[in-house]
Amino acid sequence: MPLPRLPLVVLALVAASAAAASEAIEKRVEPLLGYWFSPAKDAAAARVLRITNVIFADRDAVELAAQYGPASAVAWDEARELTARVQAGRIVLDLVTPDGVRRRLAAAPDGALEVAADPKLRFARSSLAEIHRFAAHNPEPAARAGKDSVIELVYIGANDCSLCRRWEATYLGQGKLAGSPDWRHLRFSEIKLPTLTAPFRREDLPERLRLRFDALMADGLRIHGVPSFVLLVNDQYRAQALGPAAYESFVHIALRAAVQEKLKTP
Repeated sequence: MPLPRLPLVVLALVAASAAAASEAIEKRVEPLLGYWFSPAKDAAAARVLRITNVIFADRDAVELAAQYGPASAVAWDEARELTARVQAGRIVLDLVTPDGVRRRLAAAPDGALEVAADPKLRFARSSLAEIHRFAAHNPEPAARAGKDSVIELVYIGANDCSLCRRWEATYLGQGKLAGSPDWRHLRFSEIKLPTLTAPFRREDLPERLRLRFDALMADGLRIHGVPSFVLLVNDQYRAQALGPAAYESFVHIALRAAVQEKLKTP
């Protein structure tokens, strides 16, 4: 005896409706992908939320992948959880930070993400360049330069790297860095890998930097290619970059800021 067709049609309609609802909420949440930034007078309190991608969506909620942490951190850790829902017509995000703190963020009329339980945390749409500018000028207290501070730029390159040669020609040969007033306040450490495809190893560093880099790598520092740059102030992390463009937009700004801090200290 043939099965009734009506229940199958109903099931198909229900499935289609659920799929449409899932797609609708996902499309509404997708514009949240990118960088969100909550600045603060106390640099240690400034926070970054980077929403990277959608993991899963159903008709009620969207699971998202995200990173979260202080603006000046060596690296932002993965959030334990980030779920988006629509409540009372606006998007609400339930965040579990890397250290297990739960926060609820709601979309404000101006597009910001507000944290109801902590009015000081208010995330506005931002960019990596804007966050880097803030971090360059607002370091953690231990990484702020004083009169006797050692400001060190660690440069990691390779002789067969065309971008490395271009950076060296501009900043060392033509003097954009080596010929600037900042140079005499700087310790410059150059490390050359055998080839640009060689992985960076701890043994490539001079002995005095190995323990420092061990700690930085435990905090999330990664050297994924050349030219790479790491700026230290009193052996404390201040900035890092991969490539000439990121050097210019972050490390060079942080380096100049550190020199100005040193010169302004009584």
